[in-house]
Amino acid sequence: MIQISVDSRNLERGLSQLLQNVQNRRPMMSAVATELQSITEDNFESESWGSQKWKQSQRAANEGGKTLQKSGQLAASLTIQAGNDFACISSNKVYAAIHHLGGQAGRGHKVSLPARPYLPIDGSGNLQNGGEKRILNIVKDALARGI
Repeated sequence: MIQISVDSRNLERGLSQLLQNVQNRRPMMSAVATELQSITEDNFESESWGSQKWKQSQRAANEGGKTLQKSGQLAASLTIQAGNDFACISSNKVYAAIHHLGGQAGRGHKVSLPARPYLPIDGSGNLQNGGEKRILNIVKDALARGI
């Protein structure tokens, strides 16, 4: 006669920890917000949205320097927030959206600015190439923590 016994204590402990990780998502969402900031910093450094290079600004072309970084205030204005149900990156600069999304600017809206998306999410809510994988890795690691 063969007898098989299963000790389910480790499984129950792991499932309990997974349930705790799912219920308390704030640490995970904080890590996601930090990753959004890291991706954004990479975009400013590479002057691109993932692998898509920004159109160089006239100032950068004529004076040197980097596009969207004349004073560094836009990049420095970015803040992150996180809660149990959200991760957010934002800027309080009034010109942040026009640089990210592009559009008409200046007096009489006579200047057309190209979109230079620096945040990892475009105006349609799409994550830039590679962003989804980076965020999913954080979520996967956070949910599995302690199991």
